[in-house]
Amino acid sequence: MREKDYKKLVDKHSKKENKLKNVIIAFISGGVIGVIAEGITNFISKNYSLPMDESYIYSTLFIVCLASIFTGIGFFDKIVSFAKAGLIVPTTGFAHSMTCSALDYKKEGFTKGIGGNIFKLTGSIILYAIVVSFFLVLIKGCIE
Repeated sequence: MREKDYKKLVDKHSKKENKLKNVIIAFISGGVIGVIAEGITNFISKNYSLPMDESYIYSTLFIVCLASIFTGIGFFDKIVSFAKAGLIVPTTGFAHSMTCSALDYKKEGFTKGIGGNIFKLTGSIILYAIVVSFFLVLIKGCIE
């Protein structure tokens, strides 16, 4: 079968997704995650008498841990199938990809398996975040 014929066959049987609907769902679900995180931040700040700067750190840690736990029990993928990019793009997606890598390679042991592969998906994100941060600091230094 030629490549063109194969592509036609795949397109014929592929489910077409409504892109506008997916964007709206992702926007709303990402917003809900933001509202939940803000609620957690306010709860931590008020109940533990912490400044907002520190409360944001604990709130982020809580959301990351929750996403990792949901990934471990297989619940996160079910939520993502509905919420789409609203859960994958924020910090929860980062936690999900790290946890998936750890779970995929856990049979190979802690060092070669989990330790060697946990950043397989997220390593590029960390690299480019550091590079962009470096250049932003340089730009800020030149402006001041």
